Amino acid sequence: MKSRKEDLTKKIADELQFPQTAVSDIFHIELKGNSDATIEGCRGILDYDETYITINLGDSTVRFSGAELEISSFFDGRAVIKGTIASVDFSN
Repeated sequence: MKSRKEDLTKKIADELQFPQTAVSDIFHIELKGNSDATIEGCRGILDYDETYITINLGDSTVRFSGAELEISSFFDGRAVIKGTIASVDFSN
């Protein structure tokens, strides 16, 4: 069952024509093999190196570890990471 906050967030996103991930703590991660990750719902980049990238997702973070990692795109709450992804770790 949705909470009032979730209902209000959805209504605001719909009215302003924003994706819901831009105004809530909802995120979506899509991996294409181990070389490409798309993350929607990003709030910012916390750490960035060629061996790891840590992304703020609101109430949690996600850390990609691997080799030759780079953020090829970061726009409108969406990040694309390319390189050799060895692991993905979540924390609150």
